[in-house]
Amino acid sequence: MPGVLCRVATVLVAAAALAGCGITDTDALPAGQPVQGGLTENSNRLLRVYFVTQEGIWPVSRPDPAGNRLQRAMNALLAGPTAEERARGLITQLPSSTQPVRATTNRGRVELRLPWLVANLRPVAVSQLVCTAAAADVVDDPVVEVVEPAMDRPWPVRCDENGSAVPADQGASS
Repeated sequence: MPGVLCRVATVLVAAAALAGCGITDTDALPAGQPVQGGLTENSNRLLRVYFVTQEGIWPVSRPDPAGNRLQRAMNALLAGPTAEERARGLITQLPSSTQPVRATTNRGRVELRLPWLVANLRPVAVSQLVCTAAAADVVDDPVVEVVEPAMDRPWPVRCDENGSAVPADQGASS
């Protein structure tokens, strides 16, 4: 009897495997028009602001209805992460300041006038500034000229593919 039960069980398993799950093959079906109206990564209605996680620098997208994108991005960065972003573990390494970071664009270059000396900032804080400024500019891979208080000569840097501020000649795209 056990041999008969074993054969019956084998036949049942084989029949179930051949039957599949009951779903028949179909050709591709049209799905309709793609969704429109949402914000996308390349949308002109988004600002990309860089904050810090345990793993390093991390971009977040913020709505940007209109205005000077570059200065609005810097203002959003200085305002810090929202409560929701803080709940996700995002922080800023920028110190508070009563003076703003002034951001302007001129001929493919971004100028950041800082209220702090770069030597007093953590490297990740400098990367937050530089990568936020670079992402807000309309030029791909812009040179960001960092100007410290009481200094006339800028420090030219770029945001590299890892989200770090590097000297301009090291961060150039190939």
